[in-house]
Amino acid sequence: MTMRHPSRAVPAALVALLAACGAPAAPSADPSSSTPRATATVDRSDLVASTTTPCELGHGATTSIDARTQGTLTALAPAGSIVGQGQVLYVVDTRPVVRLTGTLPAWRDLGPSSVNGADVQQLEQALVDLGYSVALSVDQHWTAATTAAVRRWQKALGEAQTGTVRLGEVVFTPQDLRVAEHTADLGAPVEPGTPVLGVGSPQQVVSCTLRTSQAALAPVGATAHLSLPDGSRTDGTVTAADIVTVDDQQQLAVSISATGDTVGALLDGASVPVALDQVVATDVLEVPVTALVALSGGGYGLEKVRADGSTQYVHVTAGAFAGTSVEVSGDGIVEGDEVVVTP
Repeated sequence: MTMRHPSRAVPAALVALLAACGAPAAPSADPSSSTPRATATVDRSDLVASTTTPCELGHGATTSIDARTQGTLTALAPAGSIVGQGQVLYVVDTRPVVRLTGTLPAWRDLGPSSVNGADVQQLEQALVDLGYSVALSVDQHWTAATTAAVRRWQKALGEAQTGTVRLGEVVFTPQDLRVAEHTADLGAPVEPGTPVLGVGSPQQVVSCTLRTSQAALAPVGATAHLSLPDGSRTDGTVTAADIVTVDDQQQLAVSISATGDTVGALLDGASVPVALDQVVATDVLEVPVTALVALSGGGYGLEKVRADGSTQYVHVTAGAFAGTSVEVSGDGIVEGDEVVVTP
């Protein structure tokens, strides 16, 4: 459909959008002018909108390590330290509480009288990994070999070699922990349930806070684009997106792991703007917003370049907008066409 006389009357909202992008609100009535003008190619692709949000480098959300026994805190792992397999988190009445690798939380005493269970198996695996037994068969059964391995481990810790592990003497976590803060003071009395440490991931992550309505921007596994303080850029991956409540308001807490060691030299608290992409239209024709014009007969159009170099206005329907691009559709436009744009 050919429209040779674009109108100068453009809706206010579109005027603002076109003006922001440098597009003409009232193009010339003579589209076949011989004056050379800039053009763009009509592309077919997914239309992607990018939202930039201020984020901060840190170690992500923290969780609490609570006491499981009663007594007095006589030692605490230093804030900022990494507590690995077999290392001490804190000490109650001079008895160390040790971090071991496992996915099942400790929930009972373990010893020769214990019935079979996955917690027995993960304790045995930890003892083997720490080198306290080479003959121990790692399974869900407590055997004499398990007791011997526990005694060797207790001897290395300087503890009584009872061959049993009481509830509260170990903390199982899937990975190493970074001590973010002390939530109880050295010398303080504790009892089961008393918060002792705030811990998090040892890996640095970029943390962002979004509105819950923006969840589509940050699905787990999505790629994020990070702008670092030195001006460089790198990509990262969304590793967590959890709804949290802050001051009675629900927010989306997003954690992003940067590619490689690109943030390793940065200090905690460094500001890291992050761009998050969202596909707003799939497999559509798109052009720069500066190609869009208002037509005198109503609606919007593009100034299409003919094969002989002349131009004609063709009617299009404007769809989704993303950045400086807009989705268009119409009988008079196809992928590969050239259209006039405002420089």
